[in-house]
This record gives sequence, C-alpha cells and structure tokens, in this order.
Amino acid sequence: MQNFKSFKPINEAVKMTPAELNKNNSITKEPRIDILIRLIQQGKPIELAKGGSVTIEKTDELLKLLIDFKKSSSDKKPAIPFLDINGKPYTTSDLGKSSVFGGGGGSGGGTLNTKVTESHQCVMCQAVLDHGTHDEDFFTAKILKDAYKKVFVDASLDEVLGVEGSWFTSSHLGALELYKKGYIKKSHTFHRNDKVMNSVYALKNVAYKNTNLAAMKDDKWNPGDIWAVDKSFNIKSLKVDSIKSLNESILQQFVDRTLVGISLKLVKKTAKLTEYNVNLPPDTDDHKLMKILLQGALRGEFWTNKGATLVYDDGKMSLKDGSPGGAIKGEILLKTARGGGAGWSVLQDAAKQVFGKKLPDHKSGIFKIAKAISKKKDKKGIAIFWKMYNNFYKNETFEAFSEKLLSKDTNWISSKLACLYVCYYLDLNTGKKANRWITKIINYAGSKAEDSSAYIKVYT
Repeated sequence: MQNFKSFKPINEAVKMTPAELNKNNSITKEPRIDILIRLIQQGKPIELAKGGSVTIEKTDELLKLLIDFKKSSSDKKPAIPFLDINGKPYTTSDLGKSSVFGGGGGSGGGTLNTKVTESHQCVMCQAVLDHGTHDEDFFTAKILKDAYKKVFVDASLDEVLGVEGSWFTSSHLGALELYKKGYIKKSHTFHRNDKVMNSVYALKNVAYKNTNLAAMKDDKWNPGDIWAVDKSFNIKSLKVDSIKSLNESILQQFVDRTLVGISLKLVKKTAKLTEYNVNLPPDTDDHKLMKILLQGALRGEFWTNKGATLVYDDGKMSLKDGSPGGAIKGEILLKTARGGGAGWSVLQDAAKQVFGKKLPDHKSGIFKIAKAISKKKDKKGIAIFWKMYNNFYKNETFEAFSEKLLSKDTNWISSKLACLYVCYYLDLNTGKKANRWITKIINYAGSKAEDSSAYIKVYT
C-alpha cells in the first residue's frame, strides 16, 4: 500500500532544481517562476528543502535573472543565486517544492499553503483518534481519505492528500502529542475556516462592541488555526456582554476541552505544547530592546536594505513593508515559521501610548512624503528623512545622503522612512520606554495581549 513518506526523507522537501522551477504549479497551473517572483516581491518567507525558510532580498539584478530564466528556451537552465534579507547566499535549488509551488507542504506563506497544511492537521488529528498512536507509515491515503469525511475544512481532498515531507511529519507529530496530552479526544470534531470556527470569531466582534472597544484582529484575540470542538458544544453558551465575559467563557470551554483553539507551527522532531492566556487577565511577558539594525545583520548597508530589524532579549523582529508601497509591519522572526506580526496601526498606537508621539498615517503621511521625494525632490520631505537618518549616521554628509536617497524609488523610500520613524523614536527613548514599547508589540504579535483568549500552541 502506498504512503507519502516513501518518496523522500521525512524532514526534507524536494529541491526546486531548475527543471522543477521551470514547471507549473500542479494545482493552479501557474508557472512556478511567476510564483517565486511574486513571493519575492511580497517579501514572503519560502520553504528551504532542508527545513526552515528564507525571505529573499529583492533586487533589480535578481528579478532580471528570474525574468531571463522564464524567457529562456534552453533545456539546461542554471540555478539562480540570491541573498536572503540578512545577506546569506543561496541558490534557487536550495528552495523546497512546497505546496505554494504545487508540491508538498511548506512555509511558502501563500493562502493555498496555509489552507492545505492546517486542513491536513485536522485530518491527521481525526485519523489518530480513529486509529490510535501509530508510526507515520501507518497513515496511508485510504486512512486519511476516511478521516477527511469527518472534518470541516476548506481544502479539497486532493490538496490534503498532496501534503508530504516535513509538513506531513509535522501534522503527525502534532496530532500524537495533542492526543497523548488530552487536548483532543474522540468526541471532538475538527474545524478550519468553517461555520463553527467563524461563528466564534464573530462573537468576539460582538463582545468588543458591547465593551465599546475596537475589536482586536481574530488571530490576535485567539490565533487558533484549527479548532477542536466537542459534540456537546453549544455556541450560545459563550457570553458576549463584554470581552471579559467572553474570554472567561472561552477559558472554561478550554479547561473542559469542549472548545480548544490550536495554533500550529512546523514541528520537526518533537512536538511541544504550551497553553496561553489561561489566566485572567492573561500573563504577559516583559522584554528589553537590545539593538536597532537599519541594515543587514551580517552584511550590506542602510541603502541596500529597505527594512530594519529590532533585536530584543530573546528574539528578533523585522520591520518591512508587506507589499511594495504598502505600510510596514513588525514580524517576529523564528527558525521555522513567522511568529506573528503587528501592523502599522498597532505600531502607531504603541508609540502614542508610550512615547506620546503620533507616527504619520501610511497613505496620507509616509507614502505621500516618499512620493514627493522621489518624484519632485521635495526639500521638506528630504529634510524629514535626513533628520532621522543623521541621528544614526552622523559622519555622512548631506550631499552624499541626498544623492543616494534620490536614486531610490517611491516604494523603497516609503518602507525605509516608516522604519526610520519607528527606530528614531526608539533610539530617543532608550531604556524603560523603548522596553515598554517593544514589550507591547511582541505581546501583541504573539497573541499575548491583555484581551487575548485561551489556546494551545503546537511547535518544535
């Protein structure tokens, strides 16, 4: 009987060789080279064949190489070299043929990938409940097909059966640990982006409205990628007169194992489980800002990187635009996945609360200034940029600075200007205030804010 593991090592994906890169996504039929270009332009992390992920630094030279690859009719195209955002060298053959490219599972960051891997976890949890704790080889296509009929997910059966390699292993290890520790049981059904799951988040919005507060984003209130729901669960049992009442209801359901939000990260060898927000109000961590990097940690300079990195006591957070010309966001950097993020409005709110300063809005402020600089050589905009730049680079002359700045396009200037605003106020407030600001952002990004609700995290 065929199983998925037989085609490659458990923890290693198929390499994106030039021959593989030259093919189309087997599901969407989109050329893989086009997918790669899009992921680079969006700043999305992409799975490496040997595990982990990489965010590729977008350069004009790299985009030209990719376009030339696409246009070439040669049967022997070379692998394309590139650098990650920290300056580490790779080639396209180091990338994995993850599900975003129409292959097995991976952290490609696309909607398809998330949908499929999370749906696969639901199916694997159901299969473990149906058959018990067995080795990975036991869970064949037929067993998963039978389990698929009992779950409520938005990925198709073919998509779920297409998951292999590292994400297949991750689902298996995660399901075993959840089962052994009693977080999932035979009376549970598993849900991903269905009516039950979406109803819980809809009630969150009602509870915030009844508390006269702006609603927290779904995944910050509870980052459950999938939900285990007992057959006895009644949605009407959740109290929505306030966000405090709702969180108390969710916590009680979590303790009783009738409603369990499960957050998923890639598991490589051993699955770990950690409960979050099981105290009211939730415990929050304190962090210290250690270093501000306006250039690559290992190589490069200010002008070769449109983002920034904040190093805190036990990790790093990147600052970078989510898409060309878009607002920047903060994102926790992990080894195998993104660790949660905070958008520009969250960065603004924290700056106002901690520093008493209002960061400009994106479209009417940051992007408008950037556009004026790049299109009209606006003196006022250049002076704003220079003031904050000179705070970090005091030996640079204004003339040299201006020449470099005016060689950049609007999107680059917009991203870097926003990063400068954040880093400038952090540098001016080094110490307690900077630590308080980074604490707020890290706790928000990690879904450990004061209004977050109970969930279990599966990780490695």
